[in-house]
Amino acid sequence: MEVNETRYHDDMVERKAKAQAVLARLQSLKCKVSELRAQCEALKKSQSEKQMKALVCNGCGKPIKEGNKVTVKDTFGAVKNYYHEDCFKTILSS
Repeated sequence: MEVNETRYHDDMVERKAKAQAVLARLQSLKCKVSELRAQCEALKKSQSEKQMKALVCNGCGKPIKEGNKVTVKDTFGAVKNYYHEDCFKTILSS
C-alpha cells in the first residue's frame, strides 16, 4: 500500500510542477503580448503624427494644418486625397 501512495504522491508533485511551469510560461507570454501591443500603439501614433505633418492639399499643394483637412475616400474606404476645407468648398462650388 505504501508503494501506491508514494507513486500517487510523486504523480501529484510532478503534475503540480508541470502546471506551475505552464502558468509561468503563460504569464511570460502575456507580458510579451502586452509589450508588443504597447509598441504597436506607439508605432501607430508616430506614423499618424508623421502623416499629419506630411499632408499636402491636392487642390493648392500647400501643407494642411491639423483640424483644417477634408479627407476624400473611395468606395472601399481607402484615402484618395486631402484638401483644405476652403479648397474643398471651392471644388464643390465649381
